[in-house]
Amino acid sequence: MQSGISVSQELHDAFAQFASDNSSFCLPVTITGESLTPLSTIPFSGGAGSFYPSLSQLSSVVEPKTPIYLLLRRQSGSGPSTLTALTYIPSNAGVRPKMLFASTRATLVRELGSEKFAETIFATDEEEFMSEKAWKDREAEKNGSGAGYKREDLMGEKERELDAVRRAEEGARSGTPGRDIGIGGTFGRGPSRMRIEMQVDEDAKGALQGLQQGGLVQIAIDVPTETLKLAGSESGVEADSVQKQISSTSPRYSFYHYPDSDVVIFIYTCPSGSSIKERMLYASSRMYALSVAEEQSLKVSKKIEAGTPDEVTGERLHEEVHPPQNESVNRGFARPRRPGR
Repeated sequence: MQSGISVSQELHDAFAQFASDNSSFCLPVTITGESLTPLSTIPFSGGAGSFYPSLSQLSSVVEPKTPIYLLLRRQSGSGPSTLTALTYIPSNAGVRPKMLFASTRATLVRELGSEKFAETIFATDEEEFMSEKAWKDREAEKNGSGAGYKREDLMGEKERELDAVRRAEEGARSGTPGRDIGIGGTFGRGPSRMRIEMQVDEDAKGALQGLQQGGLVQIAIDVPTETLKLAGSESGVEADSVQKQISSTSPRYSFYHYPDSDVVIFIYTCPSGSSIKERMLYASSRMYALSVAEEQSLKVSKKIEAGTPDEVTGERLHEEVHPPQNESVNRGFARPRRPGR
């Protein structure tokens, strides 16, 4: 899934200057509004090419819980410098910023020119890119040295799980088939995307098949058995009451048939307190949940992605069904407004 964010002209100009200036160490990039925009360029510390001594300067732009892109220049021996595109998404960042930055990282590299980058790196902890050892370990792994150890071998259990979450979310967006993320389930290949196939509870199928106007069906994943099960089915639910019906502690796939319309809205919620394996399974399986609904003759025409149910307000649902005249009807996965805005 693409985020709809694009590279601003300001970033194009800043990157062109950065790419041609060998004294520049890092070009930080963030998301402002609907655009990728540059921050101030960071020069090398101690002279051009001094990569490791310059790493400490990244602390001037790296903040806790705040994702950021870092375009870095590296000098290898006497050869020409190379550029690295590093995406830093802290493991404790909010769900919405995580999703936004993760789904935009490919756009950043593609629009600036993927051929200009020697490598792309994804990091969830500062030590993964501000430590000289981390870079040398990464280089040793790439070159096949390092006493036979891979970087994953040195990860703790939590690091491995977070890495699997990242790969699960990337796979769900990119549609890359055949990728093993190590969490069970079976990968199926559709005409254009990868999906995880699971067992589906018959009650869940029946509730989806019988969804009527004003109805709300909630589907949950039973983590131990990796099965899609019915978590709740209500009728006569007003739009303003939908958020009260959805769990605020566990992820959910919710299908809401908006009253007095033919519109069925798919709502994917994933609270920040969800367990790591829940996040992996739900991020990887949402497209399969949609395909299960389609198999029950349920036509989903709108999709919303939210961190917590309180973001799914009655006003937001109304806007999905009756968008303002100046807005596109087809939003894809919409990012809900914050309550009160």
